[in-house]
Amino acid sequence: MTTISADAFTTSADGTRIAYDLTGPTPGLAPAIVVVDGVLAHRLPVTLAVASELGDRATTLRYDRRGRGGSGNTPPYSVDREVDDIAALLEVTGPAALLGISSGAFLALRAAADLGAWVTGVLCYEPTYDVASGEPPADPRMIAGVEACIEVGDPGSAVELFLDVVGMPCRLLPRMRASASWADLEAMAETIAHDGRILAGVALGRRALMGRWDVITQPVLVADGTASPATVAAAAESLAAALPAARRVTLPGQGTDVPPEAMAEAVARLLGISR
Repeated sequence: MTTISADAFTTSADGTRIAYDLTGPTPGLAPAIVVVDGVLAHRLPVTLAVASELGDRATTLRYDRRGRGGSGNTPPYSVDREVDDIAALLEVTGPAALLGISSGAFLALRAAADLGAWVTGVLCYEPTYDVASGEPPADPRMIAGVEACIEVGDPGSAVELFLDVVGMPCRLLPRMRASASWADLEAMAETIAHDGRILAGVALGRRALMGRWDVITQPVLVADGTASPATVAAAAESLAAALPAARRVTLPGQGTDVPPEAMAEAVARLLGISR
């Protein structure tokens, strides 16, 4: 395995600096995959392990979405600007597939719709919204509630609000607040609303993804695991049914904490590369 850069930067269309790392062959010498993280995540250890599993079979780019880690956060926020960030990263890799995890799956699909041939395929792992449910795509608290907390300088309450939205029991909150990761979560708290807007954009607005499924003609692999929650399985089924070139795969015995080797196998399947 060749590590090309431990920490590098590119510049998005609005001047925002986006931090990333590359693992694997020099871009252009192998298929490429760009990892698009979900809410409150950036360059997780598991995705580095996935890159290690892929080794020299693929170039893997992991990046900090705007407002996270080493990336900037130029206001005002819009989903279009996050798509511009991906476009800037694709200038580094050349045309590449996207691995969208959780809410990041819908950002990856938005990029596939907007960027055309620059996105060669999408792997959506555990998408968070059932597009056939008729329910609102995002809890309003993920946007208005979080932004209100940030405006008064209380990122901790923004994180608590999100944890309530996803159903974390209140009794676990003191343990979360005492954990080593809490400060990192607070540093990213503003971006919870970014994911709220991405989810809202699946069904709402002039450029809603639901009205544009037919333009996502790239191969899409919609994946979950047999240990994924039933709500996630339903979301994966509905998304695969909506997309014109999608396949479903369920990873035996896996769930949210999918092992790197299982995720790497799914990526390899999308890229058409052998183990």
